[in-house]
Order: sequence, then C-alpha cells, then structure tokens
Amino acid sequence: MSSRSAGLRLVALHGSTLQALAAERPDWARTQPELCSVRWPDDDRRTLSYRAAALAADPSSAPYLLHVALDEEGALVGRIGCHSAPDAAREVEIGYAVVAVARGLGVGGWMVDAFLGWLGDIGVRSVIASVRPDNEPSLAILRRRGFVEYGSQIDDEDGLELLFRATLWAADGRR
Repeated sequence: MSSRSAGLRLVALHGSTLQALAAERPDWARTQPELCSVRWPDDDRRTLSYRAAALAADPSSAPYLLHVALDEEGALVGRIGCHSAPDAAREVEIGYAVVAVARGLGVGGWMVDAFLGWLGDIGVRSVIASVRPDNEPSLAILRRRGFVEYGSQIDDEDGLELLFRATLWAADGRR
C-alpha cells in the first residue's frame, strides 16, 4: 500500500444520498455531512444514473451500490460499488474508478481490497468484474487479487470487456 492510500477511508452512500446526487440536487450531502466537500466528476455521472436505477428497482440494494474513497481532506479520490445486491448464489458484480489526479498512487488497489473485505464479511462469496483489455492498471489490480478471467462480452458503451471472477473468504476463514 502506498503512503497515499494510508489515510483513505471508504464511505457508503445512503440511498437518499445517491438519489439526490444522481438528480444533481445541491443539498445531496445533507444526510451525510462527511461528503459535503465531495465533487463528483462530470465524466462519471453515468455511474450515478445506473446506480440510481438499480436503487429504484431494488431499494434493499442501497448498501452495495456506491462507496466513495475519500482522502484525508475529504476529497473524492475514487468510487467502488456493486451493480446490484447479491444474487441467490451470493455473487455480485463490481465496478470502480479512480479520479485522474489519484491514479498510479495505489488508490484503486486499496479500494478493491477494502471493498472485497467488506463484501466477504457480509456474506458475499463471489465477485465478477468486467474490464476493457486495454485497461492495464485495472487488469493488474484484479489479477493480483486472485481474479481469474473466464470470458468476454461486448458492452454497448465500452466495447470489448474481459470478464473476471474471484471467490471471497470471510475474515474468519469461512467461504
């Protein structure tokens, strides 16, 4: 872990916070004051609309959908979350992004480690991730954490994506 990632913290967005942020309401952080200094990157707004739609489809999915990584000053350095709540097999698909100024500093790996630890502790047993084949940093993050490539797909927006899966273990060693 780099010294940059040592002071990071991961904060789950409440459902009401996610809805307000997706709707671009100026008071979006009202219910989570620790997020008041967060500025959401314009180039990542589509993630907000996807997660807001997932929340509308299944309000119980809120805890899984979107977590933000904040630095020591409370600035957004990345985000990670699931596409939905776990399915019957206790599997989720994750997605994550690091803001441009924080790339190459260990933030992505730290976020994935912290989030996978949380998912394992709450009973998720399998995690899927899809990555463009030219996204070398993300490919390295997943491979270092035991994700195994099992196929590919064509995404309407991102084009070709490689599919990866990892099995999680709870903190007490249980699968």
